Amino acid sequence: MIQIVVNNNKCQLDGPIKKLVAIHKAFKVRNPNAFYIKKMGNVQPGWDGMINYVSPTFAFKTGLFPKVVNYIEDELRENIDVVDMRDKLPVKPKFPKKVGNLTPFPYQEKAIKAAINNEVGGIHFPIGVQSMATNAGKTLIMAGIYLAYKRKIPAIVLINEADLYDQFKREIPELVGDDAGFVRGKEANWNKFTVVMVQTVSRNLSKYKNELSKFGMVLVDECDLGSSKSYTSILTKCYNANIRIGLSGSIYMEKLVKYKPKQMNLRSYFGNIIAEISKEEMQEAGYSTKIIIKVTKGNEKPGDKAEKDWKAEYDRLIVYNEKRTQKVIDRLSYNAKLKRLPALVVCRYRHHVELLHQAFQNQLGNKYSIAYAHGDVKNRKDIIKDFREGDIDILITSYIIKRGKNLPKTKLLINAAGSDSQSTVMQLMGRLERKDESKKKAYMEDFYDEGTYARRHSKHRVNYYKKEGMKLYEKYKN
Repeated sequence: MIQIVVNNNKCQLDGPIKKLVAIHKAFKVRNPNAFYIKKMGNVQPGWDGMINYVSPTFAFKTGLFPKVVNYIEDELRENIDVVDMRDKLPVKPKFPKKVGNLTPFPYQEKAIKAAINNEVGGIHFPIGVQSMATNAGKTLIMAGIYLAYKRKIPAIVLINEADLYDQFKREIPELVGDDAGFVRGKEANWNKFTVVMVQTVSRNLSKYKNELSKFGMVLVDECDLGSSKSYTSILTKCYNANIRIGLSGSIYMEKLVKYKPKQMNLRSYFGNIIAEISKEEMQEAGYSTKIIIKVTKGNEKPGDKAEKDWKAEYDRLIVYNEKRTQKVIDRLSYNAKLKRLPALVVCRYRHHVELLHQAFQNQLGNKYSIAYAHGDVKNRKDIIKDFREGDIDILITSYIIKRGKNLPKTKLLINAAGSDSQSTVMQLMGRLERKDESKKKAYMEDFYDEGTYARRHSKHRVNYYKKEGMKLYEKYKN
């Protein structure tokens, strides 16, 4: 028998020492920077380069409770005695049939019920991740979870995008009424259901720490960002919140070893996925725009030269490769003739954005309105707004576009950036999924590039598209 004492933020194991040591070892993850950390000498002698998610005293963060329970039951074949030391909730949750004047869609109902009814180890455990595809209606889901507890548990909503904040400010009062509050910049209206900008609160922790301690519920949009310093600085101050729900369409996707510490850090707070709806399901049900993806040949064969690192290869074969740039322009021209505008062209780096913009202007500037935006462009918000409203035909942009931007008129996205990240590719695809009367389908173009790193990354992206069940045309094979 292994006992787990559950508190709001920490759990404690007790039982046979051999079993506890086995759990401790099972929850070790190698630090991907261990070599450099040791070289700098900033660790105790004998450090094994591992991160201990179950401490040597057999304590762990509460978000890992489901994962620890699964390990004990499935791997150790041991019985568990759970001692719940959390404060009793003041109300028993019940699914709200109406959220404001809206009736949740079936998948939204499922998501709300998953949050309020979740059980682990025989106890009520309202901690988990909702893996929601773009356009799933996260505002309604968050409001629904709050209303399920009959407005008795104050909730804080963390977001980090100005556009999304403005969207919440429009929609949330219609869903929760006078309970809505908002904190951004100089605006600080704390209430029973408070939407806050992470950047504002993380810079003013000492000022707002008392307010943060009052919340019993934390709801986090784009929770895959939750392991960053700005987020964790806020989350640790919400120590009285035993209801913690993260929403994201791209969390826990990355399978590479280097991402494991980040994923474990997220699990330590948000726990396991408890509800999900995929892009394919959203599209098939008619909630999102159907996307057709075409992958064509990218750069030419790279030749004999082989760079020692990814960045050098990326610059030579993708950013400063004139033939590849021409292929991006050719794909845009082809789609434009089929009236697939407005179009987004996405790059990884700012200098790549500017290079492509100049090339596009030279060849297509007399036919279409073309603009670019990245982090150094001061009027980027106005540019993105003009694109959103259909006043710009082609927008060349950096990754600033990949999250939280509602661009429903976009008919075409060209991924000129490449990327080996599944979450990045899925986020980019999300820019096309918003429904709009101007389109029935949307199109995404990608490139299969050659090179030591580029080819591997291209292959991964193709696999990501297949995994998501998208209609895919592979035009790079011959």
